[in-house]
Amino acid sequence: MTSSSTALLFGCAFIAFSPNLALLLILAQKKSQLIIIVTSSAFAFLLSAFCSALLWLPVPYSQRENPILLMPVGVLMQFVFRILFVQMYHRVEDAVTDSIGRHEHQMHGNNNNASSSISPMSETTLLRLELNDWACGIAAGVGFGGMHSLMLYGTLLASQIYDNSKGTLYQDSCSVMPSLVNSALCTFMFSLLDILFMLFAFYGMRKRKISDYENGNFALITTILSHLAASFSTTPNKWIQKDGCYVALPCVFLVLVVTFVIFLFKVAPYYLPTDQKRTRITMENSTETTENTAMSYVM
Repeated sequence: MTSSSTALLFGCAFIAFSPNLALLLILAQKKSQLIIIVTSSAFAFLLSAFCSALLWLPVPYSQRENPILLMPVGVLMQFVFRILFVQMYHRVEDAVTDSIGRHEHQMHGNNNNASSSISPMSETTLLRLELNDWACGIAAGVGFGGMHSLMLYGTLLASQIYDNSKGTLYQDSCSVMPSLVNSALCTFMFSLLDILFMLFAFYGMRKRKISDYENGNFALITTILSHLAASFSTTPNKWIQKDGCYVALPCVFLVLVVTFVIFLFKVAPYYLPTDQKRTRITMENSTETTENTAMSYVM
């Protein structure tokens, strides 16, 4: 393996996996519970891929390379398992919160200190502050998108490592760059999209949980339509015989930008539920009060 081909392999791997690896390292330093969310969401993607494969089994072999037939199945299965994962997360969240609440109530009852049951520094408050929808949505997106990237790009990367002696692979669909580069760029954009899709899913299911079906359904519909658009944007690589990547890569990038803009203006300002916002404000005010009290004692 020459130095140039080694640099190409490592460079493409860093491009493809950099969003998920960077966020995974950041999350690993923040909270161990987030790593559990990353792992379980990755398993959710594997289940979606397994169910997609089961649905593809009855399809005749001659039609299994038809993207118009197969892509909606994969998109639908990923959407379903995102929703199932978020529902499971909400059930676990409710169970943990109730358990901590009962423990706090018992402890405060034993101490006959009713006022401390609403203390901003309670365990429930700390849990909501550390494991809010932002942190858990990003963690779930990293796990789901990381496994998706590994399945999407890992096989191509592994084949190039073992067959590198035969030279760098070029295809007619993108003759201007190696297939590794083309696929790495596509995987990079889909990694970011997977994180956005999971954030949309967390927001949509949270809104539906509090009976705000309009905003919740909007987020969920945006997720599935954006995913379909991104998936079909890759079809020029197959249907255009020469340099289809000239069309495919800009189309996927356009879908990514539009999805991010929708999230930035329609979802992000209202992302956290009311109780998590109130918790954060209470925590900040409590911290300021504690600092002011300590300063008064010093002075």
